[in-house]
Amino acid sequence: MTKAGFSFCCPLAMPQMEDPSRRKIYEYLSQEGEKTVAEITGKIKLRQPTVSYHLKVMKKEGLLASRKVGRAVFYRIQMVCLEGGSCFGG
Repeated sequence: MTKAGFSFCCPLAMPQMEDPSRRKIYEYLSQEGEKTVAEITGKIKLRQPTVSYHLKVMKKEGLLASRKVGRAVFYRIQMVCLEGGSCFGG
């Protein structure tokens, strides 16, 4: 698909986003911006190893980017839905 001459893939349509936990993480970061693993874990109410696993998969797929400051790792959205999620009623 293209919009305004750009090629894109809606991240919400990716097979990796079928997991409800990944959708929650993506939606949270979309709304709140860059957050640490601890902040995401506290909000999403999943165990830290589970959140870390999902973040790793999402980063590998290009959905998220991260940066490390000391011991903290901050994650942010890298791939956005140019349709604003409207194709999914968002």
